[in-house]
Amino acid sequence: MTHIARPDLTVQAEMDRIRKVTGQGCYTADEKRTNAARAAFLRSPYAHAAIRSIDISRAATMPGVIGIVLGQDCANAGMGSFPVIDRIGQGLIIPPTPMLAIDNVRFVGEAVAMVLAETQAQALDAVEAIDVEYDEIPAVIGLDQALAKGATLVHAATPGNVALHHMAGDAAGVGAAMHSAANVFSTEIEMPRLAPVTMEPRAAIGTWNAETGCYELRCPHQGVNEIRRDLAAAFGMPPDRFIVLNGDVGGGFGPRNIAYREYATILLGARLFNRPVAWHGTRSESFLTDIQGRGVRVRGRLALDANGRFTALEMQYDADLGAYISAVGAFAAVHNPLQSLIGCYTIPAACAEFRLVHTNSVATGPYRGAGRPEMALLIERLVDIAALKLGLDPFEIRTRNVIPAAAFPYKLPNGPMYDSADFAALLNMARTHAEWDAFPARHAEAATRGKHLGRGVALFIETSGGGGAPDDAALTLSKRGDDAVLLIETVTGSTGQSHSRTFSNIAAPRLGLSEQAVTLLASDPNTRLSGAGSYASRSTIAAGNAVAQAADAIATELRKRAALRANCAPEELHLDGGHIKHADGTSVCSIAALLPEPIAITGRVAPSSAFASGCHVVEIEVDAHTGTSQLTRYTAVDDAGVTIDHQAAEAQIHGGIAQGIGEVFGEEALTDPESGQVIAASLMDYTMPRADDFPTFALVECNTPSPFNPLGVKGIGEAGTTGALCAATSAVFDAIGGRDLPPMPFTPHRLWKVLNATG
Repeated sequence: MTHIARPDLTVQAEMDRIRKVTGQGCYTADEKRTNAARAAFLRSPYAHAAIRSIDISRAATMPGVIGIVLGQDCANAGMGSFPVIDRIGQGLIIPPTPMLAIDNVRFVGEAVAMVLAETQAQALDAVEAIDVEYDEIPAVIGLDQALAKGATLVHAATPGNVALHHMAGDAAGVGAAMHSAANVFSTEIEMPRLAPVTMEPRAAIGTWNAETGCYELRCPHQGVNEIRRDLAAAFGMPPDRFIVLNGDVGGGFGPRNIAYREYATILLGARLFNRPVAWHGTRSESFLTDIQGRGVRVRGRLALDANGRFTALEMQYDADLGAYISAVGAFAAVHNPLQSLIGCYTIPAACAEFRLVHTNSVATGPYRGAGRPEMALLIERLVDIAALKLGLDPFEIRTRNVIPAAAFPYKLPNGPMYDSADFAALLNMARTHAEWDAFPARHAEAATRGKHLGRGVALFIETSGGGGAPDDAALTLSKRGDDAVLLIETVTGSTGQSHSRTFSNIAAPRLGLSEQAVTLLASDPNTRLSGAGSYASRSTIAAGNAVAQAADAIATELRKRAALRANCAPEELHLDGGHIKHADGTSVCSIAALLPEPIAITGRVAPSSAFASGCHVVEIEVDAHTGTSQLTRYTAVDDAGVTIDHQAAEAQIHGGIAQGIGEVFGEEALTDPESGQVIAASLMDYTMPRADDFPTFALVECNTPSPFNPLGVKGIGEAGTTGALCAATSAVFDAIGGRDLPPMPFTPHRLWKVLNATG
């Protein structure tokens, strides 16, 4: 990705860029609705309590109050729970999720009542006037408390607070390999909960149309069909009764791929009181109630023979689900790690054990990477520990054990199939571009300034793509004046990934059009197209291939029409510069001349996956006197299959690196282990990475096209996070001299204690 010229923007993409950088973005809170009631939520101050009574009499008579909705009102209206995807074997216990708490509250911030008033201030005043009597119940916070013998149950129907205990792989084969191994190395890593911290806190506007019997919801989301799916289940109505609008999103990262309980309650309020309802959540409400990421503890053992080759891997994976199970929280926690159970290495035997655990905290779910970084970090930590104990260079031990390029497609011991990669090439390029062998001089120079300079390398592979239904892309080629123009419609919603330019880069060359002739309509609220949203780095794999399929079909039709005029075979013609041309470049006619009526074709592709990989190298200075860290060098070599839009791919890697580094050095959604109170509930308490935390990134491509899809593409949206998390952790490990790592994140205080420990 280095030294790549910036491609021409489509007119749509250019206008969108200018609009955003000049402060003209349109987020949910920017939209004004006439006669809209304002909503505010009463939230539980307890992590776990029984609700004895709710008195709304005083609040209901306050100035401006339109109405108050309680959990029983939702139940009386026939509202049920959101769906939970359960495709991970047998035995997942799924508790009901009321839209508003009725009998019990199970995390701090759970909504108990919704007040509708003429103004936001009036709604907030009325919320304060609602009197709720609680009987507090001991809460379980974190995995240790939830799994302790005799722990309070978050849900009575979930014994031991374990919603699922799942085994996968060849446990017997792993046991035999461990028994005969020359060396076995182990580690344990706990990854704290993370808050998504999107640019705009969650917000929604809901309306009800009594004539059509349809709800309309405006909210920030990553794809229209998932929101419809969730709302349809909650209301017991067909998905087409929900019109879901979108504007600027300002980052999705996974948690904005689902409907939230507030959204459904707002829609019910709109119907009950025949008014549009607007809710603009605060930043603190987002910290309390947005789906969080990670909250995982992983343990592993790696077996090696006498030649330093890996023979077996064993993993235990405990995931904190929170009080309720989010739509794909359980699925992602099991499915995603299993897709790359052996990482990039030839490991003949592997097995995994999963426990999905309820705690009295907000639910967790997919967050950039969603199980992939956790799996990669465990494997790369084990490899680094083995290298240190055996006195091997970190690159050497990896090169010795990688899956060879000639072995792809490569089937894992537990079943999944990798499509393509060249791990040896990734390692070689990363070592060269990072100037790995010149590190001793940099290390010595840092020491003269009292700094501990450490370096880390991470080799990783991760699944991208997938989805439950086929993905459609509807293309319509029509005439505007003397020119042909193309409209692309998809259901995958952009949250900042430059879909308009990426899809134009796919369609325009196939149809001989300029990118400026292409317009994208994404997540149309009335769409009837099949497909899933923008998650799991799937947009180009899914919608992109559907766009290519439809564009190729339109091009075939155009060549057929032109061949009749030119009295030649369609295969002799090609599309270029808005014309149908002969092989010698002479024009048969303009494309527009062949369009007395628009040509509309929908491409459809089945869900498929591809495996992106990469090798990232990081150098970090740690000050022994203060424990502060500084990232000084960053090299990323990535395999994205075929890169369609280099600028967009580079931006995705940049953003992913920032989130990975943030997780390593500061981000932690802290909760008090005794009271369950959320400690990090504002940007004063939750440490976000800043621009001056980063050096210039060196980004390099080392692509191997995927044979699993026609475009040969792989998703790149998670790569930066996975690579940064693993490589930065390795660099810290090196900087502190191979001592035991402190808990994540590696804050200055925690690193200072390690470096200054005595004894």
